[in-house]
Amino acid sequence: MKTDLICIGHRGTRINFDENTFLAFDKAIKNGADYIEFDVRETKDKKLIIIHDPSLNRTTTGSGLVKDFYYDKIKKFKTKTNKEQIPLLIAVLDKFKGKTKFIIHLKEDNISELVLKSVNERDLLQDCVISGRNLKNLELIKNKFPRCNICYNITKGKDLTIQEFITFGQQKFPFKIDMIGLRSNLVSNKFIEICKKNIILSLSWDFFRYDKPVDKIKSLIKQGINGILFDDYKNIPIIKQWLEAY
Repeated sequence: MKTDLICIGHRGTRINFDENTFLAFDKAIKNGADYIEFDVRETKDKKLIIIHDPSLNRTTTGSGLVKDFYYDKIKKFKTKTNKEQIPLLIAVLDKFKGKTKFIIHLKEDNISELVLKSVNERDLLQDCVISGRNLKNLELIKNKFPRCNICYNITKGKDLTIQEFITFGQQKFPFKIDMIGLRSNLVSNKFIEICKKNIILSLSWDFFRYDKPVDKIKSLIKQGINGILFDDYKNIPIIKQWLEAY
């Protein structure tokens, strides 16, 4: 089966290692991830860190909102399983530059300029995809940096719903979208068809919920999905081997 499937480590990996950490990213890359995907938030003193939730509670030994802490305090907390430090965006970009590409999920709308500054200072614009749920914010980024690849997370997206996209396609976007991410249980043949018609790469995420995630991933690949965000790093080589033999 000939395919150019994009394999993405979702938060690095969410199995066996703490998500959004150096160990998680390293595991995904060593198992064949073309991209690592991670979430960025801002501390009280405007440091950009890699963490999914607005709160420290679920994934770290700290508690409270990220925005209420200075980075000097946050770096003293550890992740719950592997006892890692919460990484800075610039540290992740520096460590993995040249080893993989990056999908940077903006968890806050007001951090775009700081994120792009960090990316551009490292000459990584071509190796990064900026993703988010706020379509207007993504439009501002694309207008300022036309060469920047943009991914719209449409599942809970602001300003454009999945129903509107399926009905109207690219004409409903105020600018050219490069990728669209949709939760796996919502992906349909129609969604993939509209993406292909509009030259947009379709990505699917959230395979935690399935008893047999590999089977679900295979079914989406057969439907024509362009990229998978893998929750489990071990499934990346499984899928790559299956594609070679299929």
